[in-house]
Amino acid sequence: MPAENLLQKAIAAARAGRELTAREMFLQVVQTDPQNEVAWMWLTGLLDDIEEQVYACRKVLEINPGNSRARKYLDGLVVKYQRLVDEKKAGAEKQIQTARGLIEQKKPAEALHLIRSLVKGYVASAEAWWLLAELSPDFDEQLRAIRQVLALTPDDVRAQKELRRLEHFQGNLLDLAAMYEEQGAFEKAMDVYRRAAVSTESNRQWDSIYYKIKRLENLQHEKIVHISPAISIARLAIGPPLLYLSLMFLQIGINPLAHPEPFLWVGFLWAALGGFLAALASVRSRHRLWLILFGDVGLGGTPRSRLVMGAAGWLLVVLSHLLLVAHALYRIHTSYPFLFE
Repeated sequence: MPAENLLQKAIAAARAGRELTAREMFLQVVQTDPQNEVAWMWLTGLLDDIEEQVYACRKVLEINPGNSRARKYLDGLVVKYQRLVDEKKAGAEKQIQTARGLIEQKKPAEALHLIRSLVKGYVASAEAWWLLAELSPDFDEQLRAIRQVLALTPDDVRAQKELRRLEHFQGNLLDLAAMYEEQGAFEKAMDVYRRAAVSTESNRQWDSIYYKIKRLENLQHEKIVHISPAISIARLAIGPPLLYLSLMFLQIGINPLAHPEPFLWVGFLWAALGGFLAALASVRSRHRLWLILFGDVGLGGTPRSRLVMGAAGWLLVVLSHLLLVAHALYRIHTSYPFLFE
């Protein structure tokens, strides 16, 4: 049907009160003839969404800048739209504060439900999307939330780094499964391992994935309690500095102020740092040091970077204890010089 005939039918339908039919017809007219001022003008009053009404008004003024009626109507719509935006923003801020309060009360599930309902109706809050990314246990939802943050705030460096990290996991399913293991989410880890097994073409890798799935199934069957990687790191890291302190106090006495040896305390710092690095290298966990030192966006550490960090850690531990040995030899030399004659 020619656009002009369809336009007349649409006008007749609108005047007869058949607004939905008229709206569909006017939309067909502007699809056929995007420069039809009359159709766009009618749509300004027939469209339900205020953003669509504003768009229709601007199309009218784009076609005919001298249309004073459309300009006046647009001015009113803009004021109304801004008021609605302000109301939505204020409501969103209240919901975000409520969600943060729930997080402080250790109710993350309730906070997540609130944030999900918020972003369904109001997508313009980068803070809400950040909360969704932090609270959601679903990887795909985290990725979508971070992309929304960047759509609203393209210069957000933190969001850019987080997006690179998530995209790394998206392309490295085994790394993603390992991350879920660290969090104790064994069901999710097994699901990801199964996806990786379907896509792999290597028999050796398939066998490795199968072994990991069976291991997790056994852990679930035996109901072994998951221990946080942070606790494991702390437990392993404390050993070298405690050993160093014990040997140091044996050497200089229980009261270190009576025989101050500042450089031995430097050795303690070496032992503490070395113990931490060695523990971090031996326990699979996510830590920003992997990104800072080795540029690993997955924050998990590659086998090579783990080897380097572990070697550096143990080197510091050995050097700190060699410092104790050197100090002991020095004291023997000063106390019993005849032994060295």
